[in-house]
Amino acid sequence: MYTGSHLKLILAILLVPSIFIFLIAADSENRNFITDPELTVERISLEPVNVDIIEENNGVVSKPTLDNPGLSDENDFEAVAERQTIESDAERLKQNQEVYTIIQPTNVPRRPGTNIPNVVEYALITNNPLGVTIYERRFKSQARFERNCNRYVSDSSAQEAFLMAGGPERDQFGIDPDGDGYACRWDPSPFRKAVGN
Repeated sequence: MYTGSHLKLILAILLVPSIFIFLIAADSENRNFITDPELTVERISLEPVNVDIIEENNGVVSKPTLDNPGLSDENDFEAVAERQTIESDAERLKQNQEVYTIIQPTNVPRRPGTNIPNVVEYALITNNPLGVTIYERRFKSQARFERNCNRYVSDSSAQEAFLMAGGPERDQFGIDPDGDGYACRWDPSPFRKAVGN
């Protein structure tokens, strides 16, 4: 949006309250410099930037004020007391309670058009803690583990790929060397805690 020259200009305006411009007057015919001190230096003071009004694309946006009549006065006791009574407030609460609906949580839906495993579902159907070996792993290499885990954008995407490739029984990518069924540094604990397990 802004180029380097725009940013330099903005910084110059914000950081320097007044700018000195030195003008060297020259004779237009023979380009001899004039040495009169009254003609060589002129001080120009710039007015400070008005932060109350921002001009952008020929539109003016006003800074909001505290006495804006469009703001709600719900926190002003006197203003509310003029419009409502305890009885009208009780009636409004009763109407709200009549239309109040409790929505029960449901299962996380499967992504449409995909066969990617649901790692939340996997976290809830397993119960072993991190680091406890359940599945045998023949090739345990920390270097391979680190290298392969770094290929994924997140631990959840690593867990999804792990489950799609035969995990937790098989670990063809080397991302579950301890055999706990959890790829890379994926942790099922937050999902279990969310449902009280």
